Amino acid sequence: MSKPSSHRKRRAATEAGIDGNDEDVVQASNSSSPRKRRARVAAQDRGNHYQEDDEDMDAEEENEKNRGSTTKHRRSDQGVSADNSLILSERATNPVGKPPEAGVIKKIYVENFMCHRKLTVELCQNVNFINGANGSGKSAILAAVQICLGAGAKRTHRARNLKELVRKEAGSNCAGAKVRVTLLNRGDDGFQRDVYGDTITVERSISLRGGYNGYKLLDDQLKEKSRSKRDLDAMLDQLNIQVENPVAVLDQEEAKKFLMGKEEDKYAFFIKATELERLDQTYASAVDNIQDLE
Repeated sequence: MSKPSSHRKRRAATEAGIDGNDEDVVQASNSSSPRKRRARVAAQDRGNHYQEDDEDMDAEEENEKNRGSTTKHRRSDQGVSADNSLILSERATNPVGKPPEAGVIKKIYVENFMCHRKLTVELCQNVNFINGANGSGKSAILAAVQICLGAGAKRTHRARNLKELVRKEAGSNCAGAKVRVTLLNRGDDGFQRDVYGDTITVERSISLRGGYNGYKLLDDQLKEKSRSKRDLDAMLDQLNIQVENPVAVLDQEEAKKFLMGKEEDKYAFFIKATELERLDQTYASAVDNIQDLE
C-alpha cells in the first residue's frame, strides 16, 4: 500500500484539529497507538474543561463587580434617604404620637341655626364621629363649620342665602343666628399668638333685621380682636384650613357629583381639590390690582 500523500496528510490533520503544515505532528498522530490517541483526546477534554472553568471564573468576577456596583448604588440611595429624613426632621411638624397644636377644631357652638336652637359640640384632637338619626342635625354641624370659616350658603347645599339657614321654628321674634368655632392656636404654626393666645374663636352672625352680619375673631378670653375678613383669610391660610376644598369638606352632594356626576362636574371637583381654582382667583386678583395701579 502506498503512503498517504501530503494533501491527504493535511486533510487528516485538519479533521483531527491539528495544523496541517506540521507534518511531524501528523505523522505522530497517524503512527500512535489507540491508547495514546485516547490519552490525547482525554487531555484535550481536560483542556476544554479548564477553559470552561476559566470562563466561569471570569463570569463570577463580572458578577462580583456588578454586585459591588449595586451595593454602591444602594449605599448612595441610603445616603439620599438619610438626607431626606434630615430635611423632614427640620420641618415644623408634630412628633409621632403628639397631637397637633394649631388649626384643630376644639368646639362648635350654634344658636338658632337650621334645626338647632342651642347646641355645643366638644371635639377631641384626633378623629371624631357624629352619629344620629335622619333629620337630627348632623349635617347642620358641618354646615355651621363651613359658614363660620368663610364659605357661602350655596356651598353647604342647604340654602341659597344665609337667612335661609336661620332656624324657622324660632318664630318672628328671632333676631338671627349665631355660629362659633373655636380652633387651637398653640405651637410654632399658631396665628398671631401674641394677640389671640392658645385658641382663636371665629364667630359668624346672621342677622334678619339689619344687625351686624359678619365675622368676629376672638382671643382665648373671648375678647373681640378683629372684624376684618382679611384677617380671617390670613388666619385660615396660616392654619391651612380650606372649607371650599371638597377634599377637606366632602358633603353628600359633592360626593354624589364625584361618583355619579358628569364630566364637567368631575372637572370642577378636580380644579377645586388641586387648588387650581384658588390659584386662578389669586392671579385674577393680582392682575386687577396691577391694572388699578396703572
